[in-house]
Amino acid sequence: MFITVTLNPAIDVMIDVKNLESEKHVKLLDKRKLAGGKGINISKVLKNLGEKTFVTGIVGGGNGKFIEKAMSKAHIDHQFVHVDKETRENLKIFDQAKMSTYEINEAGPHIELTKLDELIMLLKSIIKKNDVLVISGSAPINYDVDVYKVMIETLKPLCREIVLDTSKDWLKVGLTASPHIIKPNLEELEYYTNKKLSSDKEIIEEALSIIESGVLEVIVSLGKQGSLYVSKEHCYKITVPDIKVNQTVGAGDALLAGFLSSKYKKSLEEALIDAAYTSLSYIADIEHETEIKEKINIVKIQ
Repeated sequence: MFITVTLNPAIDVMIDVKNLESEKHVKLLDKRKLAGGKGINISKVLKNLGEKTFVTGIVGGGNGKFIEKAMSKAHIDHQFVHVDKETRENLKIFDQAKMSTYEINEAGPHIELTKLDELIMLLKSIIKKNDVLVISGSAPINYDVDVYKVMIETLKPLCREIVLDTSKDWLKVGLTASPHIIKPNLEELEYYTNKKLSSDKEIIEEALSIIESGVLEVIVSLGKQGSLYVSKEHCYKITVPDIKVNQTVGAGDALLAGFLSSKYKKSLEEALIDAAYTSLSYIADIEHETEIKEKINIVKIQ
């Protein structure tokens, strides 16, 4: 089973506009509310791929109830730690003309530290030795940056593998606990390395440095440029066809979900192709799976 943890979930308010121009009235084409947060997004994709998944995290208020109802409606098993603070709300504005998404994210509420202990106890009661634990997204703003390090060190002995998908200092400190898999995007990797990474070669060198620190697999999502996969034994560049997308929010979450869904039952190359296809199908309308998969190019670099 895949267990996803989202410490700082959100309601994602998705807004589509034709062309977002300054100092002009902009017509709203579509607006919808979704249960969000990286772990929740990953579980939704895993469920659609036929995987058994369980969602947990910390929620509160009317937005928290909305998230729980959404999980029930999607038939995704879940159990959250509850607080009396309101779960945050994020705006995701998709500009159809520019094919760009503008994200306006709330920081979220302060959460009592005892709630983290409660969540860890819940996870200890749920996790089985063959489960994969995915810890992702931001943490409550009042939590120390070592929160994911503490969670990984505590829970790593209980499960099959731990995946960390976060950013900024949560990623920097979390990596010191050696999660098995990480999936930064380019911006997150540049923040971690404090370098501008302008080529695949530079990205791979930094990923290999992370591997040397104890992480087993690094997947770097590169948007339209595809992704890079690096482990001690393998290095692949995956490129994708240029297709019209409906939105870009959650593409990286779908990439990770697609990879995890195939990783334990297919070859590495097949899992990477499935990951790329899952990401594309999440952000675009795809009619012919085989045709798109044939256009996904995977090249072994070393």
